[in-house]
Amino acid sequence: MSETGHPMTGSRIDVLIVDDHLLLSETVAAKLNGKENIAVDLASSEREALDRIEEHGRYSVVLLDYRIPAVEGLNAFRALRHANNGGVALFSGVAGSPIVERALAEGAAGFIPKTLSSQMLEHAIRFIAEGEVFVPSDLTLRLASGDDTAFGLKRREMQVLTFLSEGLQNKEIARQIETTEVIVKMDMKSICRKLGVRNRTQAVIKAQDYGLI
Repeated sequence: MSETGHPMTGSRIDVLIVDDHLLLSETVAAKLNGKENIAVDLASSEREALDRIEEHGRYSVVLLDYRIPAVEGLNAFRALRHANNGGVALFSGVAGSPIVERALAEGAAGFIPKTLSSQMLEHAIRFIAEGEVFVPSDLTLRLASGDDTAFGLKRREMQVLTFLSEGLQNKEIARQIETTEVIVKMDMKSICRKLGVRNRTQAVIKAQDYGLI
């Protein structure tokens, strides 16, 4: 390890970016490939990413777009984490706090907003490559405090909304958050009222539009 905390020359950090927005991922890759000891590969789908890992072997860091097409919720994260034996971080501009919190609880290597500067992105990648978990300080504070989110949604309501977006029914949601189905129904009414929508489907669509889930 160098005095700056970066790996010594010769210790290459292999990064896989999994994102269907090719212009963004190619731009990020071009910036990272110019950094010392960092090499970047790209994949635009879960299947392509799994194939890359099988061909290449374990990547030091996998940056996974949470909204990758044709995959629900954290299923792509779970598949890639298993295939790569860890080292997978969510790379997103829309993932809400409950999603990030669940991913971290399931072993995510961190959460990297797409709005992060190039310098901070490089720092985050080197940090994760060393076996650490990277979460921006502002998000760390929100997770610790449990503050209400946009629209005045409470922490549990955000959890309900997140599971709802994954297609779970009230009974299944109640089991996941260890409460009763009656409470979940009450939360759903509160969520719809706060979001100004009439039903579950509209609630999910509006929450996605505003980057809550």
